[in-house]
Amino acid sequence: MFKIILNLLVFQVGWLVCVLGGNIYALIYTSLAMAFHHGFVLVRTSEWSVVALVTATGCLWDAFMAFSGVIKYTNTDLIGLPIWLICLWLLFATTFHHSLRWLANHLWLAAVLAAVFGPFSYWAGSQLSSADISLPIINSLLIIAAGWSLLFPAGIYIAGKSRPLT
Repeated sequence: MFKIILNLLVFQVGWLVCVLGGNIYALIYTSLAMAFHHGFVLVRTSEWSVVALVTATGCLWDAFMAFSGVIKYTNTDLIGLPIWLICLWLLFATTFHHSLRWLANHLWLAAVLAAVFGPFSYWAGSQLSSADISLPIINSLLIIAAGWSLLFPAGIYIAGKSRPLT
């Protein structure tokens, strides 16, 4: 239980650091958080493959939203995303085997929670960072909700099939 709380806390602090701090602070925090995760939370090294898959999928989803005009970012890298957002995906991906693993047996709930909290997180992030929700806000939030309600439970399912025991 202690590892689950640590995992959640590291992610929540990381969300704030990435969104408020920008690229440099996000890189520093994420580097330290990944080392901490590897040393104190990780159960099996196979977990890193799920972290990589979730991070890549999340970045592709966000790049699609950026290229389609749903959301705009400044200070982007080669795939049209800021470094802080890529770091945020890395941090979020570490929660799939730990603080979010309870959702593996409740995929319908994962979809509902993602449809609500996914758009809320983007909206909150856009209020605190250089991100800008571009389309009429309701359209953007509905697109974000639709994507998250599919992608999040898929990631939870994959993590659940390869879930390490904590």
